[in-house]
Amino acid sequence: MVARGQTAPVLSKAGHSYLLQVHGDAMSQILEAVMPMLGSLLTQKTTKVREQKLEDLVDFIAGQMVVPSGVDIQMAQRLAARHAGVLNEFGFATAEQLADANHSRATNRNALADNWKKRRQVFTVRHRDESGRRREVYPLFQFEDHKPIKVVHPVLEAFGEHKSPWKIALWFTSNNGWLPGQARPVDLLQSAPDAVVQAARRDAAASAA
Repeated sequence: MVARGQTAPVLSKAGHSYLLQVHGDAMSQILEAVMPMLGSLLTQKTTKVREQKLEDLVDFIAGQMVVPSGVDIQMAQRLAARHAGVLNEFGFATAEQLADANHSRATNRNALADNWKKRRQVFTVRHRDESGRRREVYPLFQFEDHKPIKVVHPVLEAFGEHKSPWKIALWFTSNNGWLPGQARPVDLLQSAPDAVVQAARRDAAASAA
């Protein structure tokens, strides 16, 4: 038993020695009771963590090995073509390019556009550049004179987190049954912004139902 004020050596498997200062007989008794279980608990915890990491690794490898079906490939090709069509028709800009266009003096060239994005005034989509690197870019249909168009914010608020960025981009650039003549929202951002917002709210409500 470790008495009041005494120290007791504790040895690990690695041979390291530790001295514990124990105050009080009650604490000494608790320590003596707990010490034999520590090794077992540590072993169980280590085993559990290792098994979880192994399971995560197996899931990742299995995901990489899954061969997409012909239907999946065709769908991916169609989506890729639509994504390219949006960027080709309306253009896009990086955060740095928007900073330059607005004559921003901020040292951080991403700051201006990042601030707009955080306020949900604009959104980005992921696009692979000429070097093959995937970057966040801003479709230019949501800007006028390189500044956010006001109607974009309530549209993004209407959809919240329910639509991915690319689905939002496709919503803006696809014909919409809630709009006159099934127009594309992108074509009415200036002339009928209220109608665009209402269409977004109706589509968001329909998706949530």
